Amino acid sequence: MRYTLAISAIFAAAGLVSAELKVTQPTASHWWVAQSLNTLAWDGSDPSQFSVFISNPDQNVLTSILALTSVTYAYDKSKTINPGNITPATGYTILLTNPLNSSDVYATSQTFEIKAVGSEYPPQTSVPTAAASDSSSSGAAQSGSGTATSSSAEASSTGGNSAAFRRSSISAGGVVVVAAGLVAGAALL
Repeated sequence: MRYTLAISAIFAAAGLVSAELKVTQPTASHWWVAQSLNTLAWDGSDPSQFSVFISNPDQNVLTSILALTSVTYAYDKSKTINPGNITPATGYTILLTNPLNSSDVYATSQTFEIKAVGSEYPPQTSVPTAAASDSSSSGAAQSGSGTATSSSAEASSTGGNSAAFRRSSISAGGVVVVAAGLVAGAALL
């Protein structure tokens, strides 16, 4: 009986460890580019939501931690982040924190570099297993190694019918897939 309980406790502890959040990107070999779309990826599901901060120990680079998202859900597994006008440097880390208390850190990334705007992204080592599609739109889809850039939404009007150019970004295994489609109607997403 004791043996069975001990084995059960070990398996339960192993399950808890695998559920804990772990940042998988960025890393030293998967850097970010300033003022560009970058991939933040994680494994785990506990806790179910968190905030995302970036930090750097060099006060000349970043004077305090900087919020990147207020609430992110663990089931998303990745998010496309634009760190904005952040100083290119080494020594950055991502912090996944309690949304109500940023000093309660759930997970910390490896130390990574943010390169200057216009720099090349790191080579991609994994290939996504499924392509994203949007059944409500038609148009072209592009995939790349993270070199896609964001464009502003464009709207046109022909004969009183308005159409909006809708763009969505999906991060899958570090590859940014940009799907573009023409959506008719007045509803803008």
